[in-house]
Formats: sequence, C-alpha cells, structure tokens
Amino acid sequence: MTRAVAGVDLDPALLTGRETHERLAARRVLAKDTHGWTVRPASPLTVTEDQLSWAPGQFEVVLQDVG
Repeated sequence: MTRAVAGVDLDPALLTGRETHERLAARRVLAKDTHGWTVRPASPLTVTEDQLSWAPGQFEVVLQDVG
C-alpha cells in the first residue's frame, strides 16, 4: 500500500501553519502543521464523498480570511 501525503506551504508572514491548523479545526477540518509554515490534511479513518468535496472549500475560506 502506498500513501501519498500532500501539504500546503504558507507564507508565515501572513499566517503560520499553527494558525491555519487552528482555524481549520474550528471549521471541523482535520489538519496538522509541520515546520511552522506547512499544513497537511489529516485523514480521518472514515470519510464520505460529500466530506471530501466539502473540505477544500473550508481551506479556501480560511485563506481568504487572511487576504
């Protein structure tokens, strides 16, 4: 089994990985900050197709709030 892990590198001058993680958690999206500027999704054990479609929009909302 192969597992791919993707992350998003942020400009820490705008928003740190930790701040992004906390904002996503407030929107019920599981994520983990790494290295202070990278956020990667933390997959739940089970997820529905609707949840997979919903989550990226939540990330977009968090980033737009900084904007």
